[in-house]
Amino acid sequence: MSRAYRIRVSGSASRVVHLEDRVTTSLELLPVLPRERLSELLAAELERRGFSRDGGVLRRREGDVVLEVELATGAVSARIGTAAELEAERELSVAVRDQNDEREHERANAELSKKLERALDEAARGAQRELTTQLERSLRDIQAELDAVVGRVTADALKEKASSLGEIEELSENRETGELVIKVRL
Repeated sequence: MSRAYRIRVSGSASRVVHLEDRVTTSLELLPVLPRERLSELLAAELERRGFSRDGGVLRRREGDVVLEVELATGAVSARIGTAAELEAERELSVAVRDQNDEREHERANAELSKKLERALDEAARGAQRELTTQLERSLRDIQAELDAVVGRVTADALKEKASSLGEIEELSENRETGELVIKVRL
């Protein structure tokens, strides 16, 4: 009669992962003026709001989030990235017939390695979800600001267009509501 033995193996593993998430959208500017002029107005407004220019891209960091606006296309991207060190510890107990059989120990170690790998994968997914949630929270504030930028650039473009059509007789603007009234004598 053979006896069953239990062997217990334990281990830990760690992994450094780079996590990143990105959201891309575009600014919808009315084609009131030529695209080049709209790009100039957009660049001026973004620079007033703390963006720095690097060629045709304006960039600003908000905490961990980097905002980029491409002037030529109006494409906006918000990205966040970080490195995280993940750790996992697991213990495994298996029944074997011969406690001195190396193959049984190798099988137990291989099974333990798979469990550790799954635990690290799950930890990476959890860290990615947290990063995505952080980006989504930041986007709420950023979207409101981008809407204000579009409104300001559109108002400036309309004023410029109106002045090119004739003499502006009356101009009233409510920045809080976004209301703009322009009377032009042609």
